Amino acid sequence: MNLDNFRSAFRGGTRQNRFRVSGDIFTEAGGESDMTQITGSPNGNLLIKAAQFPPSTLGIIPVPFRGRIAKVVGDRQYMEWPIVIYDTTDATYRRFQEWSEAANRHVSNNQPFVWNDTKDVLTKWTVEHLSSKGDVQGANYDDAGTDVLKTVELVNCWPVEIGSIDLSYDAMDTVVEFPVTIAYDYFTVDSDSKAATTPNNDAAPSGNGSAI
Repeated sequence: MNLDNFRSAFRGGTRQNRFRVSGDIFTEAGGESDMTQITGSPNGNLLIKAAQFPPSTLGIIPVPFRGRIAKVVGDRQYMEWPIVIYDTTDATYRRFQEWSEAANRHVSNNQPFVWNDTKDVLTKWTVEHLSSKGDVQGANYDDAGTDVLKTVELVNCWPVEIGSIDLSYDAMDTVVEFPVTIAYDYFTVDSDSKAATTPNNDAAPSGNGSAI
């Protein structure tokens, strides 16, 4: 085993800054709207500066037996999902606030909508990890020819917290961004959704996401 063997196995690794996030925001006026509609740009999803593949944790049920503990698989739990968004002159921040307002009114303290997926208040969000090779090589291609390494879809999302925007006279060489924390019921993982044998994406999509 030598460095050449490691390079052959490692293949350059993957990059944290190659990702894409897409999702829908509920608005009372227009129902469910995706980020591109809200920003008025086909590149609206690029405004999401940071995200993550969310963790999930399996519980442990300890069962004692003759001085030992058998660890039985328990229930799965999902942590809230944080993202960071660049602020712009459009309505992105206000739309997230409207989504939160639809859950609970600031003044009346009531819930004006029935919160289930049939009312579009709960939405879906997707996180894609992209290859640094773009559309040159790879097995998983989307319709635009982008090499997608793995995909996670979060189901029944709603905003837990719309974070603060800090303003200051002495702030220099910075752009405004704000965090959003999103709750969801569960996610699905699809690491082989768009298999292709050539960079031209001639092969038909295969594979289905599995619920986690």
